[in-house]
Amino acid sequence: MPSPTAMTASVLAQDTFQRNNQRLWDTASDGQTWGGNANSSQSFAIDGQTGFVGNVQGVFDAILGPRTTDADVTFSGSLTFFGNGSSNIGSLLRWMDTNNWYKAYLDGTQLILLKKVAGNLTRLNVVVFPTQSNKEYTLRFRVVGSMLMAKAWLTDQAEPSNWMVTANDTSLTAGFGGLRVVVQKGVVARIHMFTEMVAR
Repeated sequence: MPSPTAMTASVLAQDTFQRNNQRLWDTASDGQTWGGNANSSQSFAIDGQTGFVGNVQGVFDAILGPRTTDADVTFSGSLTFFGNGSSNIGSLLRWMDTNNWYKAYLDGTQLILLKKVAGNLTRLNVVVFPTQSNKEYTLRFRVVGSMLMAKAWLTDQAEPSNWMVTANDTSLTAGFGGLRVVVQKGVVARIHMFTEMVAR
């Protein structure tokens, strides 16, 4: 595996999940160790060279990389069943703990920007974006200063040139990047790649 120093200066964290099947996510392809629930919950595994989350109902965080201010996270993944929003898949920025973070996520019908501050949830903005179960999507989430922006697309298609949903918020100024998955019993999320970069 490449060491963290082998990455370019603008890359904060990266995982391709190209490793043997195992419990937990353990060490990412960039040499950094996953945090949050990814190395403690038995709902996490490496399976078929993907990051597996699921089979039990719950809300799970996976955190990777250093604390930073302005950052850009891109991941590709799928859900076996969205269930009218009861399960969702998304990325985190400025994550400080389970009660303080920004999230961009897909819930089956929408792309949503959400914040949680001191345990209180606020939906910042939303755009219609229908998704299908078992289809792989790529979601890009960027926070620079007070501006939040996100876009999503089918992984086998080209990235849209414009951001699909934006918001302005000053509640959180720094934190970590990662993923946040909400799954109902029997639902599985699979993550194919994760990259966090410095946003310039």
